[in-house]
Amino acid sequence: MADVLPKFPSRRLPTRRTVAGRIEPALGLRILSLQQALEPNELLEFEYCIQRISAQMIDRLEVSVAWYTEGKGSEDIGVHYFESYGRADLAKNPLSQPHKVAVKLPTTPLSFEGRLFKIRWCIRLRLFLADGREKIAEQRFYLGTVTSEV
Repeated sequence: MADVLPKFPSRRLPTRRTVAGRIEPALGLRILSLQQALEPNELLEFEYCIQRISAQMIDRLEVSVAWYTEGKGSEDIGVHYFESYGRADLAKNPLSQPHKVAVKLPTTPLSFEGRLFKIRWCIRLRLFLADGREKIAEQRFYLGTVTSEV
């Protein structure tokens, strides 16, 4: 006996994602290192690009390298690297082309994976749109040998 499956009409997926008729920007973020764990004082190299949106629709772009804590107690955040670009800055270079950034990492705090709290490092892009919306892309990485609570 053969299983007969119904034939569904083929439907092409749209190449642009929309929400309520608006085209959503695409934020690309990539660490150029082959490993996710970097050593203190090592050079962190990454690139980012923004697609499906023009510079006129953007108020500001923030690029940062930061650490933050998660878990019990108050959450802390520390910013190691920060750049902010306004509309005029963004109009100078094509947004869809990769923009490379190189940052020397600090010696502390090191990444930590504990039961009560964690220390996490990340690269973060924050895009502030002219219509008041905000889009965020984040890529985590480890600083130092990952230590776990025993």
